[in-house]
Amino acid sequence: MVCIFIILGLMACETPKEATIKDVFPKQLDLLQHGIPIKIQVPEDAQVTNRSDNFMQDVLIEGTNYYVRIYSNGATAPQCATMAEEALQDIKKTNPTFKKTILEEACGFIYAVQIPGDTTTCYNFNYQTVKGNKSFSFSTTTSRRQPFSKEAVENIYQAVKEQE
Repeated sequence: MVCIFIILGLMACETPKEATIKDVFPKQLDLLQHGIPIKIQVPEDAQVTNRSDNFMQDVLIEGTNYYVRIYSNGATAPQCATMAEEALQDIKKTNPTFKKTILEEACGFIYAVQIPGDTTTCYNFNYQTVKGNKSFSFSTTTSRRQPFSKEAVENIYQAVKEQE
C-alpha cells in the first residue's frame, strides 16, 4: 500500500513539458502561394492578406495574439546578419519611440518602444532571411493594434525563425 502512494506521489511531481512554438502556434502556413518560399508557424485563425505589387512583395498575417508583416524584394546583401544590423541601426536612428534592444541575434532582434510621456512599453521584432536572390523581412508592429507583451513578441519571433 505504501508503494502505491509513493508511485502516485512521484507521478504528481512529474515536471510538465515545456510548450514548444508548435504548441503556441499549431498551424504551419506555407507562403509559397504568395510567392514566398517559406513555411512558418501561425495560430489556427491566421488570415493572410497579400498586398504585393509589381515592385515589392508585402504579405500580412494576422491572428489571435499574432501579427507579422513580410516584405520581400531583391537581396541587398547576401547574408541575413548584414541586413539585420542595417535594420536595427535604421530603427535606432529613425524611430523616436525606440527605447532599447531586448534580444539581438545574427539575423534578427526584438526591441522595445515607448512613446514619450507614456508609461506603456511595447515590443516589436525584425527578422531577416535570404532565399536565392531575394531577401525577406519579417516584423511586427503595434501601430494597428493593442500592444503585444514581451512574451507574445518572443513567441511570434520564434515562430518566424523556425522556418522550413
